[in-house]
Amino acid sequence: MKQKLKLLLCFLAGVLTACETLPPPRPVEPPAQFLTLDEIFQQLTTRQNGIHNVKSMVKSSIKTRENNHNLKQVLLIDGETSLRLDTLSLFGQPVGVLISDQTQILLYDTKSNKLYRNWEVWDIMMRTFGTVFDFREYISVFSGKIPRLASLDLKGVRWSPQTGNYHITAVDSERNDPLEIEVDTQTILPVRLVKWKDGKRVYTVQWEDYQKAEGHLFPHTITVQRPLLGDELVMKFNNPLINQGVPEDAFQLNVPGSH
Repeated sequence: MKQKLKLLLCFLAGVLTACETLPPPRPVEPPAQFLTLDEIFQQLTTRQNGIHNVKSMVKSSIKTRENNHNLKQVLLIDGETSLRLDTLSLFGQPVGVLISDQTQILLYDTKSNKLYRNWEVWDIMMRTFGTVFDFREYISVFSGKIPRLASLDLKGVRWSPQTGNYHITAVDSERNDPLEIEVDTQTILPVRLVKWKDGKRVYTVQWEDYQKAEGHLFPHTITVQRPLLGDELVMKFNNPLINQGVPEDAFQLNVPGSH
């Protein structure tokens, strides 16, 4: 018993000594010159206006309180209004096509050759994944953009010594929703966004792993977390193509005999 107590005391002493010798965290260096809110806004706007369409293979992970789902998909985004997701089988064959724009949501099931619309799509999502994502809210997010940037009224900016980034407070002038946008100090790229509604955090976006793609720095991991619903969607991009154009019929689904 005495031997065990002695070993325990030696272990605790070692831990305490190790803790005492850890170097203090290095302070984050402030930028040599702070940008104004207008300067940051102009750089963000210029970057977003330079991205017209995105196409990429993506690995999507949907996590809820009950289940996790991993999907292999092809993502196509045109502007800030049109999104197409082709879900692939293990052998790379399309098993479902989802198209979202500002007027409707369509889902084509290749196995049954059926086309579903709007509330039918929400019902299938809920039964399959246990949650519903209205992609119209996130089309800009998945193309590496701050949604509705042109409609935001930027209120203020501060530099955070904890993150080393700019933190911008804003309000959507049309929806009256407050937001906080975190921007990298060196690159002026968006790294995080939080949206509130009625005092509650609706969702958080994180743009990570920026890499060059077609001359643009593009986030290769994009995460959307919704704490109120207890879910998370992560998209990991593989060789995204920027501004390569989209076929004229990319967002049309004409399926004979569907309902």
